[in-house]
Amino acid sequence: MTPGPLATMLGLVAAGMALSAPADAAAPDLVSANWIRVEENHAVLSSEGRDYLFDSYIVPFEQPYYIHVRARDGGALERAQAERLAEDYIRPRGCTQPLQRRPDLDAGDPAEGVLVLGIQC
Repeated sequence: MTPGPLATMLGLVAAGMALSAPADAAAPDLVSANWIRVEENHAVLSSEGRDYLFDSYIVPFEQPYYIHVRARDGGALERAQAERLAEDYIRPRGCTQPLQRRPDLDAGDPAEGVLVLGIQC
């Protein structure tokens, strides 16, 4: 007998994959109500003297990841650097297939210091 969706979700939680509702740190207009934050994936990465905050969101049983990127200092982001860092961030945390950017899912404004980047892997 194949486990149903609820049993599968409970299995993920029991296996240590902490899931929650979107975090307060996420811009509410960028994070969809049906996304679930993968708490264990929260990270701070440093590049070129700046710290960047990363969170990943999923829709259960679907691809892709929605990667929420923001600079810790609240300043503007450079899109190409944010994309590179987001790929480096998610690759060891959830990729089981080759990484593929999904720019059709991107949201936010790098000038305002916040992006959501779509990545499938």
